[in-house]
Amino acid sequence: MRLTGFGYAPPLLPDELLYSWLSRFSLLNALGTPRECMERLFACRTIVPGIDLPTRLQSVQRQLGDWLPFQTVDQILDFGTLFPYHRPFLTSHRHDTVRHALIYGDGKGLKTQMGRVANRFGANPSLRFCTKCVADSIAHYGSPYWDRRHQLPGVSCCIRHRIQLQHQPPLSQRTDRQRFVVLANWNAAQPHIRVCERQLRFAELSEALLSAALPVIDASQRASTYLHAALKLGFGTHRGRFDCSGLADAVRQRFEDFHGFEHRERLLTSSAHPLGWIRDLIKRPERSVHPICHLLLIEFLFGSISSFATACSITKNGMAAIEGVIRDQQVRPPSSTLLRTISDTEREALLCDSSLSCRQVAPLIGRSVTTVVVQRRMRGIPIHERRKSLNNAGIEKVRAELRSGDPLPAVAMRSSVSLSTVYRILAQYPSDRQPNSTQNSKPKVTERRQRWLSTMSAQEHAGVNAIRAAAPADYAWLYRHDRAWLMSNTKPIKKQPKSGLRIDWAQRDAELSQKAMAYAATLRTQSSPTRVTKTRLLRPLGESMVRKNVHRLPLLEDVLERMSESHADFRKRRVDHAIAMLACSVAGLQMWRVKRLSGLRIWSDELSNYANKEIERLNAQNSVCTNSLP
Repeated sequence: MRLTGFGYAPPLLPDELLYSWLSRFSLLNALGTPRECMERLFACRTIVPGIDLPTRLQSVQRQLGDWLPFQTVDQILDFGTLFPYHRPFLTSHRHDTVRHALIYGDGKGLKTQMGRVANRFGANPSLRFCTKCVADSIAHYGSPYWDRRHQLPGVSCCIRHRIQLQHQPPLSQRTDRQRFVVLANWNAAQPHIRVCERQLRFAELSEALLSAALPVIDASQRASTYLHAALKLGFGTHRGRFDCSGLADAVRQRFEDFHGFEHRERLLTSSAHPLGWIRDLIKRPERSVHPICHLLLIEFLFGSISSFATACSITKNGMAAIEGVIRDQQVRPPSSTLLRTISDTEREALLCDSSLSCRQVAPLIGRSVTTVVVQRRMRGIPIHERRKSLNNAGIEKVRAELRSGDPLPAVAMRSSVSLSTVYRILAQYPSDRQPNSTQNSKPKVTERRQRWLSTMSAQEHAGVNAIRAAAPADYAWLYRHDRAWLMSNTKPIKKQPKSGLRIDWAQRDAELSQKAMAYAATLRTQSSPTRVTKTRLLRPLGESMVRKNVHRLPLLEDVLERMSESHADFRKRRVDHAIAMLACSVAGLQMWRVKRLSGLRIWSDELSNYANKEIERLNAQNSVCTNSLP
């Protein structure tokens, strides 16, 4: 039902939040207590008004009617909330769900669906204001108000005056949750703190996103736009794959590891995987990510919201001419991504051209310098040896060791080189590696088998794990080279027979039953009546254990059924307690005294009849005792 009785509606000030206008409206019309105010504005006494994303907007429009400065609900969303800030980064389904919750719902789980809780940036920041903007609004409009631009997530400065924003002390979440916060207490003489260019640039980008009021952008289309822009800037491999770590390093370098940014720790995520949200934006676009992450990537790849919007439209129409939209940045791309595709004939000619060094050939054919060195050595092409590196004599020594057929770690140790060097030489001369001869392998297998059988016989009563711990090398070697014999000659694990029940449930049932009866008697004799329930009886007995094994405790279950009280029985016991207290006092035994002393607010006819009968019975006993006195 729509309520009237409003006297004045203030005009909507430039870029004012709906929350700010409602707070001024309720103050000027003296709408009463917070609950009464919520009832008249939202048609709900229990709602908590949202600052940046208020809910039940349909009810607000119906309650206020022509007093509201917005014509439609969509105007409220676009010009009175921060919904346009989030809309481009929502999926179509999530957008419809969020919009329905803002118009008709109560806001439960709203910011989780919108990505405000993602990355743990905080969903409910404190209200912020600019002291110079407040002074200007009072001078021009006669009243301060909450500006939408100042409430954007991560924004800490005023674009117009280039000073740091001030924070409004939050109200108590227990007693003032429904109270509107009015911008009243602010210090005009407070010193103005200048901000750096990075903070100012981020605030400008956030305001541009809010003012652009972009529609919902398809998640796959948005991710494809990000990916094409990153590849055009050189963040890709020679196979055309996305180089996420390279892009993350460039973003960190561009924003100087986000020093001075409010959410620096959350953006870096971890030292092992910094800026992990970049991979989510491109590889998992349907996942909820905070708009701050989108803005930082847009700033790096496109430079402005308008360029990003244009790139998205180009992506939608076929990914044509996207390089005209991407900002010209001084980012050095990997050399392998600057190459055109070359044929095998051209690659072979470059490899055989001895006038070019290995370092010059590597970027031309899209391979690493090490790969070029290996391929030239395989072709017998002379290369210039580097100083302090492996010479020809060392290579020949390693090749000779490889022909022995010994394990590669042993070859590396005897040749005084690293294992990676041995693998690299083996890749250049694969024919040097000789397999172990059958004559050498048979004695080794026999020796390993005998040692394993000896270990098993020495630990006859031990399990497999214990035997493995005694001979780990033999087990590992047999597992790799003679697994069938090992499995067939290893005794199975002995299964321990299941022991009987370790708990005598019959005895426990009897003990718990006695304890429950004694505790119930104690509760009934307390000076202040307390209802005897199953839960109250189970607390000293171990409630979780009893509920889990109640099927094994039939006596206790029967005691709980008999000793627990219903609501009606507990009311009667409170009446009996009140009558007993009055009978022992000098006060009369009247019905109104019983009701007052029992503390019961609701009296049924059955309970009233029961109390009257008890009062009459006690009065009759007292009269008999009085008449029988000599």
